[in-house]
Amino acid sequence: MQLKTKVKVGNITNLSDARYCAGMGVDFLGFPIGDMDGQIPFDMFSEIVGWVSGPAFVLEYSDTLDEAVFQKVTGPNAIHHIELDLGQLHQLGEKAQGLPIILKANMAAWPTIEPLLPTYDIRYLALGENQLVDWKTVEAINKKVNVLVPYHLIEGDEIEKLPITGIILEGSSEDKPGQKDYGQLATALEALEAN
Repeated sequence: MQLKTKVKVGNITNLSDARYCAGMGVDFLGFPIGDMDGQIPFDMFSEIVGWVSGPAFVLEYSDTLDEAVFQKVTGPNAIHHIELDLGQLHQLGEKAQGLPIILKANMAAWPTIEPLLPTYDIRYLALGENQLVDWKTVEAINKKVNVLVPYHLIEGDEIEKLPITGIILEGSSEDKPGQKDYGQLATALEALEAN
């Protein structure tokens, strides 16, 4: 299936979401890997991605991620990108150099982010805005780094006219293993299907 734009679905914690999104043509699957509530252990991540092909896998980094798990996740044949915020990027420092990064930030942080582009492999900027944004500013930023915006900021069919690289959606938990209501996720992905 072909979508009108790049799509990252985050908060993937179950095989149902991962397979559904892969089947719908999503480009990135984000996994909150760790031992905290709302996260999945590395072994579960490995099991899920063993059943899925197509999308790139993203580590949704957490400050609580154990160093040994971080090394496994960022090793060969695990994730393709790491998603983190500015504070986490500075905290990781040299460990983040050479890793393909999806940086979570608001547009107001752009003056701080732009000087980091030569040092870090920031491939995408995932905007954290909760309300309408200045699309001219987004367009200027998108010329320097690929911009992903939350789907709720986009109205109807305007996706193809916007100066962005893609959108961000979120997965959710299952009712029971294999039993899931895709609701908003299904509605959004169906609206993004290319004709």
